[in-house]
Amino acid sequence: MVLDTMRRKKKLLWGVVSVPLIFGLVAYLVPGMPGGVWGRGMRNSVLAKVNDAEISTTEFITSYQRFLRNNQYPYDRQFLKTLQIDRQILNQLISKEVILSESKRLGIDATNNEVQQKILALPYFQDNGNFLFNRYESILRQNGMTVEDFEDSIREDIMQEKLRNLITDSVSVIDNEIEEDYRNRNEKAKVGYVAFEPSSYANSIAFQESDLKAYFSQNREAYRIGEQRKVKYLFVDSTAIRNTAQVSDADLKSYYQQNLSNYQLPERVRASHILLKTEGKTPQETEQLKAKASEILNQAQNGGDFGELAKKYSEDTSAQNGGDLGFFGRGQMVPEFEKSAFSLGVGAISDLVTTKYGFHIVKVLEKQAAHTQTFEEVVNLIRPTLLQRRADQAAQQLADKAFSLTRNNKTLEQVSTEMKLSIQETPLVLQGAAIPAIGNSQEFSSKIFGMKAKEIGSPVRIPNGFAIPQIVEVKPPYLPELSEVRPKVEEALKSSKGLDVAKSKAAEFAEKAKTGANFENLAKNYHVTVRTSDEFTRNGNIADLGASSPLDGFAFSAKSGDVSSPIEIGQKFVVAQLKEKKGINREEFEKSKSAIRESLLVPKRDKVFQAYVDSVKDKMTRVGKIHIDEVTFAEVTRRI
Repeated sequence: MVLDTMRRKKKLLWGVVSVPLIFGLVAYLVPGMPGGVWGRGMRNSVLAKVNDAEISTTEFITSYQRFLRNNQYPYDRQFLKTLQIDRQILNQLISKEVILSESKRLGIDATNNEVQQKILALPYFQDNGNFLFNRYESILRQNGMTVEDFEDSIREDIMQEKLRNLITDSVSVIDNEIEEDYRNRNEKAKVGYVAFEPSSYANSIAFQESDLKAYFSQNREAYRIGEQRKVKYLFVDSTAIRNTAQVSDADLKSYYQQNLSNYQLPERVRASHILLKTEGKTPQETEQLKAKASEILNQAQNGGDFGELAKKYSEDTSAQNGGDLGFFGRGQMVPEFEKSAFSLGVGAISDLVTTKYGFHIVKVLEKQAAHTQTFEEVVNLIRPTLLQRRADQAAQQLADKAFSLTRNNKTLEQVSTEMKLSIQETPLVLQGAAIPAIGNSQEFSSKIFGMKAKEIGSPVRIPNGFAIPQIVEVKPPYLPELSEVRPKVEEALKSSKGLDVAKSKAAEFAEKAKTGANFENLAKNYHVTVRTSDEFTRNGNIADLGASSPLDGFAFSAKSGDVSSPIEIGQKFVVAQLKEKKGINREEFEKSKSAIRESLLVPKRDKVFQAYVDSVKDKMTRVGKIHIDEVTFAEVTRRI
C-alpha cells in the first residue's frame, strides 16, 4: 500500500482524543445506523453496471445512509421518496463510474506519489503537523474502511479532478459576462404600480344558464373524472409496536459512539449589535450615518445600556430583542462581522464594524468553545430515533411475513385472524388523492393503481406502518354531467369572465396612462390603489407582487415616467410606471471585476463538466454500456 513506509520511518504517537472522519475533499464517512431496516436480509446483489464496473446494493445503501447523515434530513421515507433522493443517489454513483471509465479511456491515472501527498495533506491524520499512521488506520477502521479502500477512493478523486481540469481548462469568463452579472446584482429600479385582480370583478358577474352550459360544453374534458379504486388492506401499525419497543443502554451508547460527529458543536458566539443601514444611501448620507454611529458607540462604551440603545437606534429586526442575535458559528455572518465577534472577549464592545449592510456596533454576550455533547445530554434525542427504527424494522418483518402467507393462497381475512392484524378499507379514490386514514401517500397510490382487480400487492410503507393492499373495486374514468360538477363549473366561469374583465380594464388603463393621463388620478377613476415598490434589482422581490422578474424587462429598459403594458403576474394584471432607475458605479465595477470573474468561473466550469459527463452517460446508455436492475432497485428502495 502507498503509505506502508510511513510506519517504518516515523515514531508514531496516538492522540488522546479520537478524531472524527469528516473530509472536506471527499465524503467517505460511513455512518452507523443500528436498529434500522437498511436492506437487512437482502443479498448483496448488483444494482447497476457501468461497462464492467458494478454498483452493489451495499454501496448504494451506504451512500444513502451517508447522505442522510451529512444532510441531516428528517427520518421521513415518504418525504425522501417524493424528492426521489434514492434515484438521485443511484445516478450519482453511476456518474462516478462514468467519470472513472472516461478517465481510463483517456489514459488518465494517479500515481502513488500523488495519492500519498493528498493523504499526507489531510489534517485529520496529523498531530502538530506530523502524520500518524496509527491514527490513520484507526479512524478508517472506526468508519468501516480499509486503508486500501481509502487509498483507492483518493486515487479515483485525483483521476476525476484531472479529467475535470482537462475538460474545463479552456473555459473562461469574458468581460461582457462580468458586466452583465454586475448589472444584474447592482442596477436598481423603483416603480409605481396598480393591480387589476379578477376576483374583484368575478363575484359581480352575472351569467345565464345558457352561458354555463356553453362553457361546460366547451371545457367538458377538463372535468373528466379519472379512474377510481377502492381497496382493503392489512395494516401493520409501527406506532403500536413502538409503544412496546425497548432499547438498552448499550444500544443507545453504541449509536452515540458511531454518530459522534452529529454531536460535535463548533465554536459559537452569542452577540448583540446595533445596525445603521447604508444600503442605497449617498456618500454624504453614509458619512452622516457614520457620525451618528460613532455617537451611539460612545454612549455604549461609556456605560449606556446596550439593549436599550439597540431598541432605540438599530435598524435591524433584532432591535426589538435589544439587538440579541443569539448564538452563531463561523461562516454564518458576513466576514467583517464574524471577525469582530470572534475576536472580542465576553462583555466587550467593538469599534464600528463596516459591512455591506452598514455600520455595526457589536457586543459579545457569551462564548461557547467547540466541544462534543456528552451522552447524557443527547440520550433523550437518540432514544426516540432508535425506538422508531426498531419499530420500523419489526413492522417490516411482520408485513413481509403477512405477505408471504397471502402468497400461499391465504386471504387477507385469514392472515388478519392468524396474525391479529386489522383490515382497513378505503372509499373509491382517485390516483394521487388523499386517502382517509393514510393521507397523501404517492407510494401507496402508485401501488394500488398499478395492480389488477382482486390482486394482493406487496407491503407498502404508509404513515405509521405498512399496508398490504387488495383491489376491491375499479370504477373506470367518465365524463360527468353538469349537475355533478355544477359548483366547480360556475366558479370556473366566473373566474374566466373576471380574468377577461381585469385584462380589459388593465389594457384601457395602460393606454390612457401612456397617452398622458395622470397615473394617480387614473387609478382613482378605476378604483385601484397605486403602490410604490422599494428599490429592487433584477430577480429581486416586490412587496405584494413577489418576484420582480415579470417586471424586470420593463423596469430596466424604460425611462423614468414610462408606463408598461399590462403584465400578468399570478392571477392579476399589473400596470407599472418607472419612478427611478440607478445605474452601476463604473469605478466600483472595475474594482470588482477580478472577484466576479472568479465567482463566475467555478459554476461555469461545473456546468461545462456536468454537460460533458451527461453527454458521455447518454451515449453509454444508448449503446447498452449502462444497465440498471430496476427490479432490485425497487426492492432496495422499498426497504429503506
